[in-house]
Amino acid sequence: MPGIFVDIQNELTDIEREVGMLSDAVSLYAKGSKDDPAWVWVVVQGLASGVEKVYSGCERVMAMIAADIDATPVSHHDGWHAALLSRVAQAFPGVRGAVISEQTYQALDLLRSFRHRHRNSYGLTLDAEIVVDRAQQASFAFAHFKRDVTDFGESFEVRSSGPGPR
Repeated sequence: MPGIFVDIQNELTDIEREVGMLSDAVSLYAKGSKDDPAWVWVVVQGLASGVEKVYSGCERVMAMIAADIDATPVSHHDGWHAALLSRVAQAFPGVRGAVISEQTYQALDLLRSFRHRHRNSYGLTLDAEIVVDRAQQASFAFAHFKRDVTDFGESFEVRSSGPGPR
């Protein structure tokens, strides 16, 4: 097993823990008092930060694949986050097939755009229900991402261990 897949598995484990905490936080929000603006602000900020952490973890995995397997990292320019996501959703000619499915791409792209909004907004401007929805979407997106990356790793290992070039 190439070392990159050990590193990817470690990242997936860390992201999965974050997803678990995010899910628990959604439950806390559902049970709490929406009448206390400070409490709502704290929970919404925590949820938004959790969504950001989940997407950023997935993005680290995608960057590892681009740098190590594609041997062509995505340069950090305007729009590089979207370019990286698009890269792993497509085959890289002569090297690998698509890493993630179209469904996973769509789910992650929703989180990517939310992360951008969260990073560039004040907490008071975030809509609590949208944040909760994105937090729930993060669980769905990560489950699909993990499945796709795991399947990719397994198929990549089979191809790379066979005769001839990868």
